[in-house]
Amino acid sequence: MPNQDTGRRQRDRRNTRRRFLQSVGAAGTVAVAGCAGSNKDAANDGQNSADSDDGATGKDGDSKQVEMTNRTFVTSTTNVPKDMQFNPYGQKYPDRAALALFENLIYVNEATSKFMPGVLESWDIADKSVTLSVRDGFHWHSGDAVTAEDVSFKLKLEIHNGAAVGNIVAPEDVNVVDDLTVELGLQRPVANEVFLYSLKPIALDTPRAEFQEFLDAYEADGEAPGLAEKTLNEPNGTGPFKFVHARNQELVAERFADHPDADKINFQQFRWDYLQSNQKQWQALSTDSVDGLDNIFTPKNISQSYGDHIREIQMPANWGMGIMFNHEHEHYGQQKVKQAIQYVIDREQLAQTAGEKMHVPVEIPCGLPGNFDGSYKEWLGDSLSGFNAYETNTNKAAKLLKEAGFSKQGGTWVDGSGKTLKFPYKIPAGWNDWTAGGQSIVQDLNDFGIKASLNPSQSYWDDIYGNQKYTVAGLGWADGKLYPYFSLNKLLNGTRSRDILKFPRSADVPPIGKPNGETRTVDFEAELQELAGLTGEEAKQKTQELAWVVNQHLPMAPLMEKIDQSWVTTDDWNTVTQDDEDAIVDYPQYYLPREGKLTAKSE
Repeated sequence: MPNQDTGRRQRDRRNTRRRFLQSVGAAGTVAVAGCAGSNKDAANDGQNSADSDDGATGKDGDSKQVEMTNRTFVTSTTNVPKDMQFNPYGQKYPDRAALALFENLIYVNEATSKFMPGVLESWDIADKSVTLSVRDGFHWHSGDAVTAEDVSFKLKLEIHNGAAVGNIVAPEDVNVVDDLTVELGLQRPVANEVFLYSLKPIALDTPRAEFQEFLDAYEADGEAPGLAEKTLNEPNGTGPFKFVHARNQELVAERFADHPDADKINFQQFRWDYLQSNQKQWQALSTDSVDGLDNIFTPKNISQSYGDHIREIQMPANWGMGIMFNHEHEHYGQQKVKQAIQYVIDREQLAQTAGEKMHVPVEIPCGLPGNFDGSYKEWLGDSLSGFNAYETNTNKAAKLLKEAGFSKQGGTWVDGSGKTLKFPYKIPAGWNDWTAGGQSIVQDLNDFGIKASLNPSQSYWDDIYGNQKYTVAGLGWADGKLYPYFSLNKLLNGTRSRDILKFPRSADVPPIGKPNGETRTVDFEAELQELAGLTGEEAKQKTQELAWVVNQHLPMAPLMEKIDQSWVTTDDWNTVTQDDEDAIVDYPQYYLPREGKLTAKSE
């Protein structure tokens, strides 16, 4: 993978094309209560509670100040710092640096779907409304206190701009109760995880003085021309580090003393050095030129060369490589052709080729993440045995192609009119593991008689999302969230499914485990909307039904799942291992300082 891995590119693309790439689709939000005390919450059970920490962690009254140093934490960026700008709706927004400069509304542990406070210290959700409580003590870097009015403003701007939370909250139903309380009216009941995940991507990064004109335009005309084109060269942030300067080779920020967690941060500066390739980042870490890297694909031979003081923290990505089919194509709009492709590819070999340390094959192509620990099986329950595992079987693949009207001529599959079945597999240029994995895919298909080629593209994103010029392409099949609603919605009903995959809006589906049984018509939008509001056994049952649709109709072919890799040096820094739940909140270099769990050693 490229400069900082596939996850970053996808998330950045989602940020800059937010209206086009919504992650939740037509139904999305939840209900839960959060807590103060530390940056934790026991929100998943819907009850307010406190959760204390050890050592120099905790919030407010129980926080412990650490001895200050003059150290600078040095990491990397793959974007030229002087070209960055700080409008989150525009291009060239900084990749990870924003996580230090701005504060998220909430945070989440992706391994457990446990939600933690950010700007919001608690949330209380009823059937028809949500009450959000703003944590006292936050300030804009300009010195102004953060209030409920700022949160309300951001939420309204996000909803107008197409964010997921707008699927169940209308902008006129966002109301300020007092200086630290916002109340949202819900258009429909939703599950806890769905609501909280809809808040997760939102940071307090749009000061009203800079963006009021755009909210006014949305409220007056329904559109805000110029929002994406607005350029901010210096940010007015809300995070624990304040912008100092951006030059050709570095971005520098300094500790912001008025951040409520500043007493737990004992280093003066953050610096991002411009290192535009994986190779340069690996070298910088190996030579101690940086103190850590937030998320970068690192093959086994490279990681084994690192010194003992370099600590790896692995984080669940909850997504991985899949095949994106253009359903308007004469061949790949056919269910049996897609199933044949899934049968031909050796997913075990693919994961090993791409990097066995970081990837595992998808066991059951059903649209559910959780292949590293098998957690997806808990959702499928007793229905698991009825799903098609698509174990590599070229005989079954050949049978399916013949049933679809294909035949083999001179060792190559052709359709009824003699047209060759081609597989021009487009992937982003520079994604190291996907290049290796793509070669494995192409080899399998060519050996089977499908004319396959691997096509890394510098213009990949514009080709796919702009011009929609592709036949088959590699992209993440899951949505990066463990809760199954999100990946199922992405595959069956989300913006990508509708506008890029051109997948039908409904399908006729037989009973689970009975592919030749009597079918029922599944309307994706209606059933995903239903799933968003279900909990317990009802949610499990509906998840199984929709996972079965993915298993049979393959809007994408799920191939493998990955982990993210983050790195921190320990010669000059105290930090935790990946066993600490805070270590796997995106990303250790940015979240751990807020908890007092990444601190500088005495100089």
